[in-house]
Formats: sequence, C-alpha cells, structure tokens
Amino acid sequence: MILITFYIFICFIFVLKAQSIFRPNLPLGKYRLVTNAIRQCDNTQHLPFQVNLYLNKKSSNVTEFRGNFSLGIPMDDSLILDGNVESWSLTGGWKPNSIVYVTTNDCTKTKFIAGNVWKSFLKAFNVPTENCPIPPGTYSTSTGYDTSLLEDNNAPKVYFYGKYKYVGKMKTKDNKLLGCIAYEVELLRPWEVDFSKN
Repeated sequence: MILITFYIFICFIFVLKAQSIFRPNLPLGKYRLVTNAIRQCDNTQHLPFQVNLYLNKKSSNVTEFRGNFSLGIPMDDSLILDGNVESWSLTGGWKPNSIVYVTTNDCTKTKFIAGNVWKSFLKAFNVPTENCPIPPGTYSTSTGYDTSLLEDNNAPKVYFYGKYKYVGKMKTKDNKLLGCIAYEVELLRPWEVDFSKN
C-alpha cells in the first residue's frame, strides 16, 4: 500500500512539473512585429498611387518610416484591395499565398484592418482627414512614424513566427493596377532578440 501511494505521489509530481515547462520554440503564439523593409513594387513608377517610404533608424531601438506617398486619384470604396502575404521558405525564397485577402471597398476595409494604426499613420503624414475617401495629393512626414505603432492593428495577435512579405495592390473594378506596395516584416517571439537592431 505504501509503495502504491509512493508511485501515485511521484506521478502527480511529474504531471505538475510537465505543466510548468517553458516551451520557447513553439511555432506560433503572440509575437512582436519587426519591420524589415518597405518599398514600391517593381515597374509601378507611372501609376496613380506612389509610395516613396524608407526606414530610418532613429536610435538603437526605434525605427521609423520617412518619406511620402502620393495619390493621383482619391482612395475610396470604388477600388479593390488585392493583398497577398508571402512567407519565407525554409529552403530560401518567398512562398506566396500564406494569406490571401481580396476585397472591394478598399478604403473602408483598409481602415478596419489597420485599426488604430490608421489614425496615427494619417496624422503623422499630415493627411487632412481620417475618413474615407482620402483625397488626392502628396503626403509626407516631417517627424517620422515609429514602426512599433504598427502592432496596434486588427490583424490576428497569434500567428506563426517567421518572415513575411505583404504585397498589396490597388486595382479598379475592371482589374487595372493603380498602385502596389511591398512590406517585409518578421514576427518574433516576445522574448527573442532582434539582431537587425544591433
């Protein structure tokens, strides 16, 4: 009887111990978003939507967007948003279709997905309105836009860790390309070190 009680006690200790094990290498979970690059897609220099943004390292732990973007026509809900997220393959190279999001009502849907980023980004770039449509014009920032603010969006807060590239295209309803942006990020575990900041 004492031997059985001892075995049950030992099993109970192992079960308790197993529940408290720290597992730092799980493939998904809450993440920190680190911006690696932003640029206009290739061969889109003469389209109505132009993005001339670059990353500026303000300090060892602050990176910001600088530059401007131009709208030749209003950004409104008559446009289509065609978004494709590519993931970095373990064998090298970008692998498309990690997430595909194609929708009408470009302005409203972008505003929803961006969440609180929408207001802070438009304010930083001196856009005269926070509502749709965004009027034509060239919008630039004099103070920069801290990339850490991009985490305050309505995207899923738990996802697979790794490198991703978002390619967002704005199109007309008859599929004419109006602009394209490529944005590269890395989703890191909350405790991981971002070596690009060193």
